[in-house]
Amino acid sequence: MDKKMKLTKLERQLKLYEILLPCAITEFTAVCQVYPYNKRLLQRDLADLRDGGLVAVKYSRKGKGYVKTGIPEFKEAVPPRRKAHLRRLNRLGRLMSELANEDIPLWMKKDNQADGCVKEYVTAKDCYQELFPGLSERTRQRDFEMLQKLGHQIFYDFSEHCFSYNEDDFCLGWVDAPEKIDDDFLDGL
Repeated sequence: MDKKMKLTKLERQLKLYEILLPCAITEFTAVCQVYPYNKRLLQRDLADLRDGGLVAVKYSRKGKGYVKTGIPEFKEAVPPRRKAHLRRLNRLGRLMSELANEDIPLWMKKDNQADGCVKEYVTAKDCYQELFPGLSERTRQRDFEMLQKLGHQIFYDFSEHCFSYNEDDFCLGWVDAPEKIDDDFLDGL
């Protein structure tokens, strides 16, 4: 990361989430190669990711990194201001791992209709509304803007009349630690 490039707390935590999500074990040194973390800052960001219901990790001295230990749960018993941050963190993290988009360009839809194949396509907007019912259109726009700021390409293509995004930019979802990791490994014995 360029030292001049400043990330907000939310951006930094979501970038850390991107690193943790596809790996069963994430080494501290690997995180530090991507972002200049110190242990205290990393622990604070991990605490927010844990409390936000995005990760469940435990440090393993033997593995020299963070090992996924279970299913993440959102922590409800936090002060209201922190809860608002954790909800936004959870929402954006879930979008990074659960967003789906089947939308295709308008000309393809017309070709399919001409061939007799009429199909409803799930757009990124539809998926967002299904994941987070009741949130405003402006909130969705802000969330998509944040994802774009993080480097994910998600946008409405006015020339093609469809939502577009690169599936490779988005995480694949939560990966459990392999079963061969035992309690001795987690406890660092």
